[in-house]
Amino acid sequence: MTTSATRPTAAQPIRRFMRRAIATLSLSCVTGGLFMAPVLAQPPAVGRTEPANTPQTLADGVYLYGQSQQPDQLGSAYLVFEVEQQQAVGAFYMPHSSFDCFSGQVRPNRLDLSVVSSYEQTVHSYSVAIETPATLVAGPAASEFTLVGFHSLQPDAQDYDILATCQADFAQR
Repeated sequence: MTTSATRPTAAQPIRRFMRRAIATLSLSCVTGGLFMAPVLAQPPAVGRTEPANTPQTLADGVYLYGQSQQPDQLGSAYLVFEVEQQQAVGAFYMPHSSFDCFSGQVRPNRLDLSVVSSYEQTVHSYSVAIETPATLVAGPAASEFTLVGFHSLQPDAQDYDILATCQADFAQR
């Protein structure tokens, strides 16, 4: 007879996924790869409806977000990406380190990304939550959003160089 203490629950596969993703990210950090906050390792929400106040579009353009409110801070992760027609291409990076390119889809409340490890060339799925002000409505103003755990910054020449490298890489795939 199986007791409730040993019976698998529906949440156990998700917990195993999170432990593996965090262990992989931590190992990647130790071996010189990019460290990403656990918020990035969350699987997409299943069975949830999108809130009415989330944007339906994200304006085309180039975006830079960082864990720090200042650019180029050692130990902080950053992501630079370009959005074109709800498709995103970009990179996660840490200053003076390697970077991992990604491509993905802009959703009303998250970025669903496929991140390519710069060393192993393996692909990992990540979602980054998008947070919008409660008063925001869909339309052109939808560019007024933030990524959970990150601060909006202005991209510089280095960010555009990293972005161009990733765009060229995905164009060849």
